[in-house]
Amino acid sequence: MPESLSTDQLFTLYKIALEEYRFQVRLNWDRTTYHLTLNSGLIAIATGLLKLGSPSRVNLAVAAVFFIGMCASAIGIKTIRKGHEYYRRTVVKKTLLEDQLGLTKPLENYAGGPTLAVGTTVGQNEHLQILNNAEEWLKHPHRLTSITSWIVGILVLFLLANAAGIAGSLWLYRHPAATP
Repeated sequence: MPESLSTDQLFTLYKIALEEYRFQVRLNWDRTTYHLTLNSGLIAIATGLLKLGSPSRVNLAVAAVFFIGMCASAIGIKTIRKGHEYYRRTVVKKTLLEDQLGLTKPLENYAGGPTLAVGTTVGQNEHLQILNNAEEWLKHPHRLTSITSWIVGILVLFLLANAAGIAGSLWLYRHPAATP
């Protein structure tokens, strides 16, 4: 078993944990905006090409753009979920260090027992669950009201829109409009 760390060492580790937490939040947001922008752009391009009433062989290219969008949506969903898993792991590490520093103990003389631990989100305030069963806390599903769930829902809608775009493009390819 490792020897006990000094308070200075714990604070140094705590600062690093907070920096890692901030890094994960920023990285996840950057990835999210990238995937939402990419998917929006691909759907806009493909829909614009469909509106042009292009020759039927162009509809195959449009279907390919929708397919790329569908793949980008699926990758975006996976990326956001994986990023949130990394974020949660940083919360666990931060919470463990807060506990070692005594920051998770309720303050005296305050109603409701607030602590000095960072508890910006609902998940971060679940320090007792994190400390007593971190692996279960890491695996619990996203709340339906969470930003992550909403963004994944938007990407699912993009995925479905792209799938519909593929079907529509292929239908137009097989049933070209009669030209005079």
